Amino acid sequence: MTDSYPYVLTNNKIDAILSKIRSAAKPSKFTHEFLKQLGFSSSNDRAVIPLLKKLGFILEDGAPTEYYDRLRDATDWQFVLGERIQDLYKDLYNVDTEIHQKTDVEVKGAITRITGKDEVAVARYFTTFKALAALAKFGASPKVAKEVEENKEEPTSMPKVASPAPMKEVAAEGGFSFHHNIEIHLPATTDISVYNAIFKSLRDNLLG
Repeated sequence: MTDSYPYVLTNNKIDAILSKIRSAAKPSKFTHEFLKQLGFSSSNDRAVIPLLKKLGFILEDGAPTEYYDRLRDATDWQFVLGERIQDLYKDLYNVDTEIHQKTDVEVKGAITRITGKDEVAVARYFTTFKALAALAKFGASPKVAKEVEENKEEPTSMPKVASPAPMKEVAAEGGFSFHHNIEIHLPATTDISVYNAIFKSLRDNLLG
């Protein structure tokens, strides 16, 4: 449970700030000075920094996180925003997993019960929550899902190992000799007894 949520008074600027984050170079630290460079110099605009920290986009010292990288991605930022909203407001989502789709009265009621704050504070929390939710997309990110799928280990052929020892050369008529190289295709398994049985069989039947 939480007794408060972050809020900004200039909620109408959240979209513009996020847009600037996507177009600007990634800073080493997200500071008030950097916010000014983005074009947001009002003292009220500074409240977006604690908000970004609470959402997990920057650390306490202002350093951007891996979520900040996704926030700069034009194809992924709405999905990562949705993910971080659900994490920050997890108590609200414990009340209703689709709380962002509920009526204003229902959302305010949930915030009131969770925080125990007065009407003014609840209104501030609510307005920021609604501003964020209106920009986000909720659900699995197609980009992340694609990357996970691509990074899955693809099925591979059984590993090849050389014969434990080469076969002895055998003389043939005419003075020629021949030998065999043997490759063993081992099955993919974590059961070491399988490998032990294979190599024991090799020793018994091939090496004599």
